[in-house]
Amino acid sequence: MKNTDIRPGDKVRFLNDVGGGLVTRIEGKIVYVEDEIGFEVPMPANEIVVIERSEGAPQTFAANKSEQPSLQKSAPQEEPEMEEDDFAETDEGHDDTNPRFYLAFLDGGHQGDKQMVDFHLVNDSNFYCLYLIVEMGEDGLARQLYNGRIQPNTKESLDQLDASKLDVSWHVQVMLYRKDKPFALFDPVNEVMKIKAHKFFKDNAFKNNDFFYERAVLLPVIKNELERQMENLTKQETRKVLREKGELKSSAPKPARKKNPDIIEVDLHIHELLDDTRGLSNADMLKLQVDRFNEVMEENQKKKGQKIVFIHGLGNGTLKHEVRRLLNTRYKKHNFQDASFREYGYGATMVII
Repeated sequence: MKNTDIRPGDKVRFLNDVGGGLVTRIEGKIVYVEDEIGFEVPMPANEIVVIERSEGAPQTFAANKSEQPSLQKSAPQEEPEMEEDDFAETDEGHDDTNPRFYLAFLDGGHQGDKQMVDFHLVNDSNFYCLYLIVEMGEDGLARQLYNGRIQPNTKESLDQLDASKLDVSWHVQVMLYRKDKPFALFDPVNEVMKIKAHKFFKDNAFKNNDFFYERAVLLPVIKNELERQMENLTKQETRKVLREKGELKSSAPKPARKKNPDIIEVDLHIHELLDDTRGLSNADMLKLQVDRFNEVMEENQKKKGQKIVFIHGLGNGTLKHEVRRLLNTRYKKHNFQDASFREYGYGATMVII
């Protein structure tokens, strides 16, 4: 039975995990299933198969990835669940002046040649969190990706995504509040989260953590003062601060990573070219990146057969477009192609002189 018509009361089993049970409720694309010992397990709808239809009311759920619930539409669905807030767990050991909220990506295995990641939210605080995640279009308008509310000290599974397509900048907004007692009011959080696809393909990209049995990549949305200060430091200043705090030990230089001697690798990401980009416009940074590309091309013009990999990332595609434009005009006598997907995802171009 297809999982595009899931109703409370249906008996289901999990596709990629052992177990199943009865559907108790549905929130967005997440289906809550009560297992045989009474625990309620949240699962993405696309990982569930209905094995026995409920005889109850035909409340259906469309598991279509292109349909994202809006704040306006989801509010009436969540309203009946408000009474459950009284049972939300709080942890008196938490520092309520330092709430933590993360985007979490777990290794989702492979689908064909695609590296998948399971996307979760982690609310490591005693606060309820209203969240909104959007992506900005070239017209300057936001496109909603996810929204909802997550209870205190809770993890929530939102989606399974193709890692190679996660070279993105997400705007994440979070609002915190408590219902069980008076609380210090926090300003709404508004963070731009820059996610680099190639990081999911590196060895040991996924780390042991305090929230999942599986390894994960955790990106903090709510940052403490030290993290914010370090964001504004150059690489050298950051290492100095960490060393002074004892979190980075001085050691002998590590031997350089062994590279393919037949390939020159050039990372055009601006943070690889400059330690500090403060005061630079997007146009200024693009010019520096293009100048670096031209410099490398000119240096290798006469090295027939030389392979050069330019890592430009995806982002909004501006740098990649400019690199390809130059290869089709100024350097059209040279061949080029997408670089190895396994090593660089979709974010690099290989030039063969």
